[in-house]
Amino acid sequence: MENKNTKKLNLRKQINIAAEEYSKHLAGKVFLYVYGDEYFEILFMTKQFKHLTGVASNLSANEFYKKAKTKTLTDKQFWFDSNHLYDNARKKLPCLCNLSALTNNIVGVVKNVSTLTLTYKIGVTNLSFTLCLTENIDKNNNKINDLLLPRLLRVKDKSIENSTDSEFIDFIFERDASLDTYTILRYKDINKSIPQSVSHLIDASFYDV
Repeated sequence: MENKNTKKLNLRKQINIAAEEYSKHLAGKVFLYVYGDEYFEILFMTKQFKHLTGVASNLSANEFYKKAKTKTLTDKQFWFDSNHLYDNARKKLPCLCNLSALTNNIVGVVKNVSTLTLTYKIGVTNLSFTLCLTENIDKNNNKINDLLLPRLLRVKDKSIENSTDSEFIDFIFERDASLDTYTILRYKDINKSIPQSVSHLIDASFYDV
């Protein structure tokens, strides 16, 4: 049976792996999710990573991410409490290591996902785990732009049953956050055509026959 120190060391290893994967596939990138004529965009910022791990730490979000990515995070720099349970982190971290699976495979969009404390207007799920999203706002709750940010990672939480509406995503596009136009197509439903509703966001070549 694992002792407390061994458990923390194993979780630290997973946090490091998750940070490496986040850095390689998600950080600084924006993904466009299209379903029917509707769409939304997710911006993956480095400061979101810490909260997604489910652990507590006095390190700032950016410092936590930096230490995890460089494998210099120590077992003394994170812990668990009543708001950050060990079992939750243990379940979340394998999913966080595989978070990019929500950007290049068939996924569903769920709306008004209810949790014990909040209702999230929108989330993305592959049924194994769900990424709940929030608006990009400043410290005064003023909306910065229309991009959505990752807020909460939930594992096998019956997100479809706990939402008011759900459907499959038809297309997923990717761009660097420094660019304005999407030039990379990560996922497509071969039976669907890209709607004109996103023509102002994606490269015109996607509409070439």
